[in-house]
Amino acid sequence: MLDITDIQRYKAAVEADRKMGWGYYFPYLLSRNRPGRSAVLLAEDEDSICIYLWQIKHSQPRLDVYLAPTPMNTAVLARCLERANDFNADKTAKVMRIDAQDAAASAAAGLRVRQRRSQYIFSPDAYRDIGGKNFYTIRRNVNLVAQMPDVEVLQYSPAHAEACHALLNRWQDLHREIHGTSGGVGTSRRAIDLAGTLPAADLQGEVVMIDGSLVAFAFGGEIRPGLAASFERKSDTGVRGLSYFHFHSFLTSMQAFELINDGSDTGRAGLRQLKDSFRPIAMHTEYRGSQR
Repeated sequence: MLDITDIQRYKAAVEADRKMGWGYYFPYLLSRNRPGRSAVLLAEDEDSICIYLWQIKHSQPRLDVYLAPTPMNTAVLARCLERANDFNADKTAKVMRIDAQDAAASAAAGLRVRQRRSQYIFSPDAYRDIGGKNFYTIRRNVNLVAQMPDVEVLQYSPAHAEACHALLNRWQDLHREIHGTSGGVGTSRRAIDLAGTLPAADLQGEVVMIDGSLVAFAFGGEIRPGLAASFERKSDTGVRGLSYFHFHSFLTSMQAFELINDGSDTGRAGLRQLKDSFRPIAMHTEYRGSQR
């Protein structure tokens, strides 16, 4: 099972193969370890890192190839699928995340490859100055919050964990009331719990306080040198402009990276509008592969 001690060899493979996908972020993979429900498994084959996902689905254990081999090797990919097929006793195992650069090789290896949601790529350097027409929406919302009394942006510390969980519970209740789902807060909870267990470069956090109350948190860190993931971000939806204010603050705090992969918009119109307003410099696609 993947654990913290695997970080160096895993990230060395991701760096060597110049991966771009959000799903390659190491703390995200750790967050998929849920005792009794799912586990991320690591193996090595011909100098490629192989990542599997074991999970309980419909009351039965199942194994899929979570990431295509890193670096890509079609012979290794075939063996990964063979292992998963043997475990499942059928040929339904999927390759759940394939980076764009590996899509053609995966298709050539016999997989049916289809596009997953596109991911937003931002450049932190672009937000040093948010003047001008292109950044009007950001500037207007940032100013709404910046002009409030007693606004503080602080580096996350474990002392903030309880307040982060309390905010997350309120956010979940509202999301369930409006959308009928929890909004994937399980990943947010595990991000809070992981904070402080990894080097700051791999998982750093930021919180926003208004009048002494925690109203937003964000976590992210390095996928590979030069590229980071914006991992988890939640804010009090009752504070007008806060989601823009905090996203701007978090992006500008990550000047050590040339690029930030902020993941997809998960099909949510409001999240899409926010991300589009920040003018991504590129969109990155990950793919999924199934056996023919």
